[in-house]
Amino acid sequence: MVRILLKYIAATTLILGCVACSNRPKVVPDDVLKDIIHDAYIANAYIQEAKVDVDSTYVYESIFERYGYTMEDLQYTIMTFTERKSAMLSNLMYEVNVRINDESKIESRKMIVLDTIDNIAKREYTRTVYSDSLIRVKRLRDTSKLRITIPDLVPAEYTVSFTYLIDSLDENRNSRVEAYLLTGDSSQVMRHTMMLSRHRESKYSRKFNTDTLHKELYINMYYHPRNEESKLPDITIKDFKVVRVLPTEQSVDSLYLNQLDLRMFNHELMTRFTRDTVDVIVEADSLTQDSLRNEKDSLALRTN
Repeated sequence: MVRILLKYIAATTLILGCVACSNRPKVVPDDVLKDIIHDAYIANAYIQEAKVDVDSTYVYESIFERYGYTMEDLQYTIMTFTERKSAMLSNLMYEVNVRINDESKIESRKMIVLDTIDNIAKREYTRTVYSDSLIRVKRLRDTSKLRITIPDLVPAEYTVSFTYLIDSLDENRNSRVEAYLLTGDSSQVMRHTMMLSRHRESKYSRKFNTDTLHKELYINMYYHPRNEESKLPDITIKDFKVVRVLPTEQSVDSLYLNQLDLRMFNHELMTRFTRDTVDVIVEADSLTQDSLRNEKDSLALRTN
């Protein structure tokens, strides 16, 4: 960016050559020059990051005007740097670079803090809405234990996970897991099925992002196609969990509200607070008057 700025400044040299001596530009003080170059760098970085289609000339000139100088003043100042033994442009640019790096570190730390708050909030408002450490099914009538419904969904991310083992005694060959969301009209959406492995312990995990249209989450950990006859099962499920994670924004808001334990700028709260404060002041004034009255009576008794 600095190169671009300097090229732009150099491009105005011919124009400045036509300026009369009586209209000689002003010298920009070093401290102000540092601020101008700093702001120009930040503005240019923003333009490049945001991919804004704008003429950088107008951006730079508006920065110069904010400090009370013109492009000609900046050009003149830089051109006269070599005449000043006490100043070097390279030193000035180095100081600007150090300042920008320091600011960058501060902003990076701020981002780390914000990320930390986000992570704390998400952990704070992550809930296991259903869990079962061990489910063993060896009879057909017990397969109902493997069908779970999670009602009253809220907009969030739900993760279904469990570890399973289908024993060699299991007589079914195409065992699967299925999971889907149910809407208010009982429509199935986001349906997911997966073939289960046999004779070795394996894991299943699936995420569902819900919104206000989704009402229930249905999981069948031992699903078979309808055209197949269900036979004797032998399956073990461990660490079955349905974990809900609220959206980050909602989690952070909830965390702040929980920490504050009040809603700021709430009219009813502020009115009550003001009323209570006035009452306290009145009571304090009454106590002060009573104290003064007692002190006066005491002084009269001592004088007599």
